Amino acid sequence: MDQSTVQTVGTTPNGAGATATAPKPSTNAATAMPSEASTGNSLVASPPQPVTKTLGSGGLVDPSDVADLLAPKPLQPSKLSLIGGTVKSIDQIRDNMTVHVYDSGTMHVKFDQRTHFYRDGKETTQLTVKKGDRVYLDTQLFEGKVFAKNVHVESGSRSADASGQIVSFNRKTGDMVVQDQLAGSAVKFRVDPQTTIKHGDAKTTASALRPGSLIAVKFSPRSRSTGTAEEVSIIAAPGTSFTYFGRVTHIDLRSGLLAIENQADGKVYDVHFDSSTRIPQNLTVGSQVTAVAMFRGNDYVAQSIEVNSGPDRAAKSEAEENAAATADQDQANGKHQKKARSKDDRSKSNSKDRDKDDDQQ
Repeated sequence: MDQSTVQTVGTTPNGAGATATAPKPSTNAATAMPSEASTGNSLVASPPQPVTKTLGSGGLVDPSDVADLLAPKPLQPSKLSLIGGTVKSIDQIRDNMTVHVYDSGTMHVKFDQRTHFYRDGKETTQLTVKKGDRVYLDTQLFEGKVFAKNVHVESGSRSADASGQIVSFNRKTGDMVVQDQLAGSAVKFRVDPQTTIKHGDAKTTASALRPGSLIAVKFSPRSRSTGTAEEVSIIAAPGTSFTYFGRVTHIDLRSGLLAIENQADGKVYDVHFDSSTRIPQNLTVGSQVTAVAMFRGNDYVAQSIEVNSGPDRAAKSEAEENAAATADQDQANGKHQKKARSKDDRSKSNSKDRDKDDDQQ
């Protein structure tokens, strides 16, 4: 006998006790129907049926639905920082990974359903990310933690350009070794007379290529097959000075490190300083600063630091810029809507004129 409930419901004319079996609820709650007892005139109480809630076409929301409450907050617009390295570990349950970043140790990165994952340019899921994968992350700060907005996994099956620091360069043979910043590995190739060499927007010669310089290398399908660079752009050479203008995102007076979010390109630069550098007393996180720094081959050292405004003023200026941008967009939308209404009015006027002509005829 199965586990259905058996209960005595009365007596038959011959006095014997009759029984009826109350069926188990159907697996399909929407189509479950009460069964009839097989006992003459005896009455059997049907088991309570599950209630199926149906949402109306008006878009009514089930008050017991908490999906929206559990959904993460939308990401605030923010400038992204590109980080490259290899996956040291990944926790698919807690949604975080540890990435070994080239020349910067390890970094703990969070991700969730708002994060987009790509493998060799094709969108995929977080389950395809494995320990040891080479990744490029578009990151931003979210609730005080590093959050990955986009995760690009490069399997090595397709070619990619390189950027990093010149380790060695043989002027006679043209052989060059570059430590790729994103891949964290050495890239070897040749520079020949057909290779275009640029410093900024100006063309230069191979004599400007020195160990320690930061460069960006481009390959074409033809040049990659021969192991030759098509174009080499010098980003920074040792001894070159740069001016950064932006907001201070981090400061460590003990180790002499200052991080600046440069407004020109949206990137964050680490600038070192020592006891010989004059540090303004009002320098703090959030300050708007102008810093002149010299590239030494492996880092940037501050030559001067000037505070333009404090955190409150800097935040106010940024808010004013955002408000101005929003106002411009609203004004543009208003003009578009006004133009659309004017077009509709002309259309209605023409329709009325046609109706009037038809009546006269």
